[in-house]
Amino acid sequence: MTNSSLTAECNKIFNFWKLEEYFTPSDYPALVLTIKEGKQNIPFDAYYNDHSIRSLPLKRYKAHNEYLRQKNKSDESLYNRANIYCGCYRTKDFVEKMAEKCKLDREKYAEINELTGRFYAFSVQIDLDGKITEEGLQVSPFFYAVLCMIKAEGINVNIMQENIWKLNEEVNEILKQNNVRILEFEDVTIVKNIIFDKLRIKSESEIGLKSASDKVYACKGLKKEDETSDFTSFYLDEIENVQKNYKNNENLIKYTTSLLEEKQKRIMIDSDVCSMKKWLEVDRFPMGKYPSKFSPTLMQQIAINIAISENDRKEKIFSVNGPPGTGKTTLLKEIIASNVVQLAEVLIKKGIGGSNFVPRKVESASNASYTEKYYEIPEEISKYGILVVSNNNGAVENITLDLPKSGDMEKDKTRTDYFDRKINKEVYFSAVADNLLGKEGGAWGLISARMGRKSYVTEVLESCVFAKKNDASDKVTLDLAREDSISWEEAVDKFNVAKGKVLLLREGIKKDQKLLDDFYKEGEGLAKSKLDLKQLLIEKEQLNIKLNDVRTELESNEQETLEQEGEIKYIKEHSSIFKKLLILLGIGKIGRHVAEKQKYVDELIINHEDIKRRYSLAVRNTEEVCGKIENQYSIISTLEKKVQILEEKVYGNNESLKNKYKNNFADRNFYEAIKESENSQNACPWTFDEYDMAREELFFASLQVRKAFILESPYIKRNLFVYEAYNNGKYTMEEKKEMFPHLFNSLSIVIPVLSSTFASVGRFLKHAGNMSLGMLIIDESGQAVPQSALGAIYRTRRAVVVGDPLQVEPVVTIPKVLIDILADSTCVANAYKVIENSAQTFADNINEFNGMIGERQVGCPLVVHRRCIEPMFSISNLISYDNRMFNKTNKKEEYLKPEKPFLIKKSGWINVEGVENGGKDHFVKNQAERVCQLMEDAVHIYSDLFGTDDKIFIITPFRTVAESMRKFIISYFSAKGYDKEILSKWTKNCVGTVHTFQGKDANEVLLVLGCSNKSAGAMNWVVKKANILNVACTRAKYRIAFIGNINDWKNRRYFREFIPSFIDIINV
Repeated sequence: MTNSSLTAECNKIFNFWKLEEYFTPSDYPALVLTIKEGKQNIPFDAYYNDHSIRSLPLKRYKAHNEYLRQKNKSDESLYNRANIYCGCYRTKDFVEKMAEKCKLDREKYAEINELTGRFYAFSVQIDLDGKITEEGLQVSPFFYAVLCMIKAEGINVNIMQENIWKLNEEVNEILKQNNVRILEFEDVTIVKNIIFDKLRIKSESEIGLKSASDKVYACKGLKKEDETSDFTSFYLDEIENVQKNYKNNENLIKYTTSLLEEKQKRIMIDSDVCSMKKWLEVDRFPMGKYPSKFSPTLMQQIAINIAISENDRKEKIFSVNGPPGTGKTTLLKEIIASNVVQLAEVLIKKGIGGSNFVPRKVESASNASYTEKYYEIPEEISKYGILVVSNNNGAVENITLDLPKSGDMEKDKTRTDYFDRKINKEVYFSAVADNLLGKEGGAWGLISARMGRKSYVTEVLESCVFAKKNDASDKVTLDLAREDSISWEEAVDKFNVAKGKVLLLREGIKKDQKLLDDFYKEGEGLAKSKLDLKQLLIEKEQLNIKLNDVRTELESNEQETLEQEGEIKYIKEHSSIFKKLLILLGIGKIGRHVAEKQKYVDELIINHEDIKRRYSLAVRNTEEVCGKIENQYSIISTLEKKVQILEEKVYGNNESLKNKYKNNFADRNFYEAIKESENSQNACPWTFDEYDMAREELFFASLQVRKAFILESPYIKRNLFVYEAYNNGKYTMEEKKEMFPHLFNSLSIVIPVLSSTFASVGRFLKHAGNMSLGMLIIDESGQAVPQSALGAIYRTRRAVVVGDPLQVEPVVTIPKVLIDILADSTCVANAYKVIENSAQTFADNINEFNGMIGERQVGCPLVVHRRCIEPMFSISNLISYDNRMFNKTNKKEEYLKPEKPFLIKKSGWINVEGVENGGKDHFVKNQAERVCQLMEDAVHIYSDLFGTDDKIFIITPFRTVAESMRKFIISYFSAKGYDKEILSKWTKNCVGTVHTFQGKDANEVLLVLGCSNKSAGAMNWVVKKANILNVACTRAKYRIAFIGNINDWKNRRYFREFIPSFIDIINV
């Protein structure tokens, strides 16, 4: 495609994605209609109809706050405001009116008739005295967008979020100027009338607004911690911002248009042995290694080496497909180690003094006596920052809160003791890391931090400060690391020593590889020499045959000559004088006879000379070949000795390469049937303990260089000071845009990995411009809608996209028929209509390195599983991955033993019959009771079970079941004396739908299926794809129990495939 056509296509796609965001309906609020106060159920939130005369429940909220204060609850648990929602309108009628006005083809879009659901037109937020809050009124983008189309009588309307903001501001201003308080139902009508006047709506029926129920209004109390906005599209701003600025960002253009491009020729990196060897060359490995006694597996290491490379790649977006338990976190850790070492080299080159960092004056904060400034962070430094982003908040927290934990870095789990906090008080700003993690000694170092939310950003910036004169004596600051840290000069010296050791070992590996190459070369030479000998022996045999033939011919010639001459002599001696005369004259019968014989003899004599010449030549040739054979035997003998010596070095004694590299020895056998070779797939070619230890030491030395640079140079200290002021609202808009990338990149020097959800990227990276940040890593990208990644890709230089489309898919709430309408109206390609599209799909389409999982061609695949034992592994491998994975879970046979201290002694099916609640509520009370009975046993097996979040998960496919299970468990165990708050926290973390658990795991999973035989549709939805079962099963490391009526499930898709082989009915 030409640049102009790409731009046109990008704009179409951006317009389509914007419309998708507008048309994504907000969830109708879930109200708490009654709330517990002691043993009483007190009315709380409320619905209202058009004729209601009741007051809003603001006094109830205040009264409940008093109750909570008496219980010594924190301020965070108090209610401080309320949202009022207007309109409970039918989506179907509203969209039908749009279709009518826009003259849409109702046959083509017949599914409009099947639309369900409801929406509200606006919300207004008030405090508990009825005053409008700063959040105030918010009009639903869905309502606004459809209304614009109805009024314009066409789909192609330029809908701008700015217009919605303007409307909100205007109405809020009117409400504030008139000092409107909302205390009664009638007051809400005032707000509605103002909005409808502004939008020129004469009547609800005119625009297709039809109530879905008589509960037209709703009031919901909000705590301080609750999200304030119900209508925020996290991605609309991002799409609009990107659309204005994307033309110089090739990565973003390729990502956006990836479904349009014909698939280029891909390198099948999981089977193309030449390419595999290329990416496993010793110089392509990271110089540093993240601390661990374990090494990456084959495909992990290939993915790591490609991800960190800036050479031999066409694209700067690289995708990795990681089925459950295949080590996506390991991938991230090794990329971190690589970037940390590479940055240390750049910092050493720059130094801590001089003018290598350009200062920039901040005009608005400077005066005659003081100059406010910050330093620019050059690209050669900033490119090594890592931003981890995910759609899944749990996945982000799992990574950035787990990486610093000290437990995984104890000396028995790594190759050195440098990172063990029991041995070392300070590793890398360890006290600050403890402070962020909230546990003394809990963190080994400040390797990562969560950002995104304003509160998280503030927490990080307030922690990453230098001491000031008036600070409290116990304040934790970056300076605390000075006491137990080495100087810049010493850090640089130690880095150079550690680097030298790694380089020396690398040279050794190259020599070993040359030795193996020499062995193969000499072996090939020997094989060729033997083949040559064979040819010579064949040639000798042929020459001998020829020689014998010529000898026989010569002897035959001589014999024939003698015989013929003898006959002539005999005739002459025994003939009369007359006949002798006739013979002499050659006449007569006898004369002619003897003449013919003599002629024959003459010919024989002539032939004899030729035969004799040929005989001599054959003798010479035979002797020459015999000489060559003798020489070849000598060559072979020499080569055999060489090969024997090399073979001994390669495969023989204790000093052999095979013994040195063990399973990581990548000879030719290693690559045979590489996709099916379990041993090879589990190996990390050409690595060994000493080498990995040296790389681990270099990672440590690199962190010390980084720390010394931060502590001894003025640049980072100054920029962190300015970043904190920026976060507190200082500086002009233009100054913020100029300075922010440098401030953020400074923080990335202090903390190598910063994370966020996609939803927060646009907010906290608002002032980061085109490709101004370092490396982006998208985690759980199979869950993310494609447009969610736009802002993060736009702001970073390169991206590694990691996920698995066969686990949880993107949650898309917009009906498919609306997607089709919007796609057709913007003229995007049909490929963009696919509801399962994800950031992973788009990245896989760009990625030049592919592999196969079953019949699917995907981005670089990981195939070695290290989480689950049986039957969870085999169920997942069967139903989702075409048995492509290999199970290398540690001690998997040991954990299968029934005497292990688990609630479930053997994984299986706990058969529970019962009837669901019905009305789309698939909760089955009998199943909940059985779960609670099991949990009563579990509290004796796991001490402080309800204080843990990794022992037992209760997972279900359905939101209604999850909500009811939480309530049931809290009620059941609080009645037995357990603390309600602890139970509430545990159920929030450990009870939920499949979607909420991706990226997490526990010892055991109770998979509560819900449903009964009257909800076949819901059960068929569970098995529409394998994703739900795949994720649910692979959350369990050691045990799983399916809880439900086996007769309802055993003949359904996937269940009928794995139950006969792997699952029995069990009694626990």
